[in-house]
Formats: sequence, structure tokens, C-alpha cells
Amino acid sequence: MNAPSVPTHRFSVTGMMCAACSARVEKAVRTVPGVAGCAASLLTNELSVEGDADPAAVVAAVEKAGYRAAPAEEPATPADEGGRDVSTKRPEGGRAVGASLPDPAAESRGIRARLVASLALLAALMYATMGHMMLGWPLPRFFTEPEPNHVAMGIAQLLLSGAVLVLNGRFFTSGTRAALRGAPNMDTLVALGAGAAWAWSVAVLFLMSRAQVVGGTAAAEAWMGRYYFESAAMIVTLITVGKLLEARAKGRTTSALAALVRLAPKTAAVVRDGTEEQIPVSQVRVGDLFVVRRGMAVPVDGVVEEGEGAADESTLTGESVPVKKAPGAGVSAATTLASGLLRCRATRVGEDTTLAQIVRLMRDAAATKAPIARLADRVAAVFVPAILLIALLTLGIWLAAGAEPGFALARAIAVLVVSCPCALGLATPVAIMVGSGVGARRGILFKNAAALEAAGRAQIVVLDKTGTVTTGKFDDDTGAVVADAPRPDSAAAVRDLRAMGLRVLLLSGDNERTARAIADAVGIDEVVAGVLPDGKHRVVEDLKKQGRVAMVGDGVNDAPALAAADLGLAIGAGTDVAIDAARAVLVNSRLTDVAAALRLGRATLRNIRENLFWAFIYNVLLIPLAAGALHPLFGWKMHPDLGALAMSLSSLCVVGNALRLNCARLDPR
Repeated sequence: MNAPSVPTHRFSVTGMMCAACSARVEKAVRTVPGVAGCAASLLTNELSVEGDADPAAVVAAVEKAGYRAAPAEEPATPADEGGRDVSTKRPEGGRAVGASLPDPAAESRGIRARLVASLALLAALMYATMGHMMLGWPLPRFFTEPEPNHVAMGIAQLLLSGAVLVLNGRFFTSGTRAALRGAPNMDTLVALGAGAAWAWSVAVLFLMSRAQVVGGTAAAEAWMGRYYFESAAMIVTLITVGKLLEARAKGRTTSALAALVRLAPKTAAVVRDGTEEQIPVSQVRVGDLFVVRRGMAVPVDGVVEEGEGAADESTLTGESVPVKKAPGAGVSAATTLASGLLRCRATRVGEDTTLAQIVRLMRDAAATKAPIARLADRVAAVFVPAILLIALLTLGIWLAAGAEPGFALARAIAVLVVSCPCALGLATPVAIMVGSGVGARRGILFKNAAALEAAGRAQIVVLDKTGTVTTGKFDDDTGAVVADAPRPDSAAAVRDLRAMGLRVLLLSGDNERTARAIADAVGIDEVVAGVLPDGKHRVVEDLKKQGRVAMVGDGVNDAPALAAADLGLAIGAGTDVAIDAARAVLVNSRLTDVAAALRLGRATLRNIRENLFWAFIYNVLLIPLAAGALHPLFGWKMHPDLGALAMSLSSLCVVGNALRLNCARLDPR
């Protein structure tokens, strides 16, 4: 059977700005005793930690690395009063679903307020520089009469640009702290770029003042074109624009998860002591009797005791047709009663409800990392130090070549601000989050990022027979037991899988004759019959030597094979053991969703590759251009302002590309 699952804990982390930050957090946490694995998500600002490490030690390690952390979930109760192991049990009526989710809207509001003020100051600064000096726009007489006062104009630029830098001081505080810890990040690059431009301009202003004292207005005017005050202000402002767009785009990638959280009802109509009363959902207990009327959302999971009706379960399963409910039928939190009136007994509340489990699975998928992200992680670990070295080399080479100091400094600044570790850090998690959301809307739940990637790499699909390819129901009305029939959608599902170029096998504990009959009926050529649970496990292990295996099953006897496969897909109506052993769950129990899951995996994997390609190629192409490598040949050079704009847009492009997954086609054409 499958080994016991490793406990996973989540922590909210603040202060991560780029892939270099998340890499440093992971490196620090891996040193904590008891940590079996960890992944820091730049998208959700969460840290997922596997193992039995002390949460306080994890928080301390994160804080020692220079970031802040706090547990994102309540601790589990180790045992109930009877001593039974309930290590995964959560308190009855536990905290609200998704209580620790990040708030992209609040983040956007803060950035927007800072941006508006920065733009107002930048507009005044640009009027004084480009507007007056290049277009001849008028300035107050103090600056122009009786003769141009270049020092006064320089001081005005210093004050305006300084105010912009102060408004965006988080870049400097974060970047400086990271550099002092020996782990420079994206903020370090921005702070160095903008800070160097501003410091250079202050030095020019000092030299201009001395020139004016010695040689008058004409001597001072020669220094006017050497300022970079507007570049310093423009760099941080454009990066802030990019951060605002990025925050909004990240909010869209988590929209599916946020929508699920909003579905959770806030109150429930509970019958206690014969009286119906409205209470907060968090106060509902297992065993409570609750009432659901037409148009109301079901507050918690339960079983119908009285009444009949039809429930709209599309929010959880994607099925648009209401499902009939009668005594004995189950109801799930966040589904809506389309007609009728039901009295139900609560069976699962708080974080044990189906909705909470779906939210948890999606959050876990976003908080974990797919294997394909390892390359980006390795690059991110050395990216920022490498950029700092390239910037220093750029400055030194241009100075050694005899370039004017201002020109050499501009090239170094452009290198600093054009480089984008954010795009690398977002390339994988945004695609995983969007792909997970698309799957959830279809009723396909991936437990982690690796499962979604495995779906995209599957080459062989192994189908359990009874309850998966067949209905699992036997007909003995004739006096003799007759084997169950194939599901209505089985043949179409097999055709779809084969059309995708996948090898399909039927795996069964039944005899060869029965299994072959079912295989022929649904169009499967390969059959492995007469195998016990351990035999199924061995079959899957042997097939893994021939290609990546996706195993689909529903029973206890399928659990070992589901756990052994590269991707275990459990039928939603199957046993808890099978669902626990699998890495993905097909909520609607439709075999056609197997192909949809694999097609979604392929689309997500392709999207991740595209994101990584553009993130890498962006830096490969623009860093040499920013350094001025093409200037001797073609006269091309990149102004620091354009470098900042390009850096901002690169992250936005990666997120925008990931959002295209919302249009992914999961059904055959």
C-alpha cells in the first residue's frame, strides 16, 4: 500500500519581490530540522513546507533570511479524547474558508496611491526638463530672469526627483537590506540603478554650482545636459507602474480561487431545540440540523433527512443540470437549491467541507512547484549577483574605452534596471494557478503543481475496469449475476485518448474473458487481467519503464497503483482510499474528463515553456543591448528609462500569456 502522507504546513510570507527572494526563503527553510521539502510561491506569497518541522523554527528561519512569516493555517489536533489518531482533523466550525488568501485588491490600492503621487511629481519634473529645455515651455521668472538660473533649476529637479524616490522608498529599504544580507534581489537592482542616477546628478549639480561661481551662467550651462534626475524618478515610477499591472494581473490569475472562496455562505438556518435560527456558518457543528430553501446556498456538507428538491452543483462540478435531492442524498457547501425545501444533517463543517477541500487543493497547487521550475530556480539563485557583476563590467569597460563618465554610467544603470528576475519567478506559478482554476471549473482537481505537469507528460493511460470503465453495477434479475456494462461515455473517452496519441490499457482483477469483452466494447486493444492489488502496482511499475503512466481508478484495490503511477487520477465517486492515493480527482466521475485533464496538463506545460522561454530570451537579448554592446556597430543604446519600462512590461507579458490558459480547449475538436 502507499506510504503515509507527509504532513504539509503553509505559511504566509511577506517581503518576497522576485525569484531571488523565493529562492533564498527556500534555501533558509531547508536547513530547518524536520523539513522534507518546501516551496515558496511568488504568486500567492505563501510557503508550503513538508515534514514535521517546528513551525516556530520555520518562521525563525524565514525571518533570519530577511523576510516575515506566519502560519497560514490553524494547527491540527493530535488526538481526540478517545486517543484515536486524528492528526488531520480540524476544529469543528473552523476558520472561514480561504481566510489567509492574499488580497490583490488591497495590494493594488496601495501601489496605485503611491503611483498617482509619483506621476504628479514626475510630470512637474518632466515639464522642467524636457518641456522647458527641449520645447521651450515657460518657467516661473525666478528660473529665467534676469538670466537663466541653471543651479536653481537643478535644485528644483533634485527636490522633485528626491520626493519621487522617497515615495518609493520601499525599493531602497528592501534592496539595501537584501544586499546587506548577501542576497541581493530585484529591489537591489532598482535601488542601485535609480540611486546611482540620482547620486550622479547630485554630483553634477555640485560641479555646476562651482562652475557658475567661477565662470558664470555660460560655464554652468555646459553641465545641464548631464543630469539624470528625471531618469532616477522615471525608473522607480515605471517600475511601480509595472508592479501595479502585475498585481492586477496576479489578481486575475487567482480569480478562480477567490470566486470559490466567495461562494462560501456566511450564515446557516439551523434548527436547535425545535426552533430555527440564523447563525454564522463557523458555528455550525457536525450533527446539527439545517434548513435549505429554494434559492439558498447550502452552508455545510450534509445528508438530506426530509424534503425533496434539485440542487445546482455547477459551482463545484461544472455540471449545469440541477441534481435531484431526496432523503439519503448528500449535499455540498456552496451549492444552491434550485427548487424544493430540504432539512439536512451536517456531516462536514469548516475546513472539512467539499468546498474547503477544493480551495485547499487549489492553494496547495499554487504553493508547490512543478519540476520544470527547477531550471528557473537555479538561474534565479545567481541571477541578481550576475547582473551586478555585468553592470560593474559595463561601467569599467566603457570607462577604459575612453567613454564620457555619464555615458558609461547610463549603460550600467540600463543593465541594472532592464534585468527582470520577476518574469523568471512568475513564469511557472501563474500558469499553474490559472491551469488549476480551469481544471477546478471543469471538476478536475490537481493536488499539486507536479500533478498538473505530470498530466502534460503522460504517455500511457491505464484504466481500471470495474467502476471506472464500467458502471460497477451488477444485474442479477435473471437469477444469474451478469457482469456490469461499460459506462455510456467509456468508448468516446477511449477514442479521445487514442486520438491524443496515448497508449491505453485496461487493468482488471477479473478473468481474461470478462476483461477482454469490456475492452472490445470500448475500443481498448491491450488488456491485463486477473491481477490482485499488488499485481496492479507491479504492472504500473513495469509500464513506467516504457513511458510516463497515468493510472485511473476508483477502488481500494487501485490505491497502490494510483500511488505508484506518475499521475494517479481518482474517480470522484470512488473510495476515500483511492482519492487519498491519487494526485488528481475527477469530481464528476466522467471518464471523458481523463482526456480533458491530460489535455489541460499539456496546455499548461506548453504555457510554462513559453513563459520560461520569453523570460530567458528577454534577458539574453536586452541585457547586451542595455550594456551598449551594439553601440559601436550600429549606434544603438538603451536609455535607462526604456530599460525600466521594458522590465515592467516583461512580467506583465508572462502573466498575460498565462491568462490565455483560460481559453484552453479541453474537449476534442
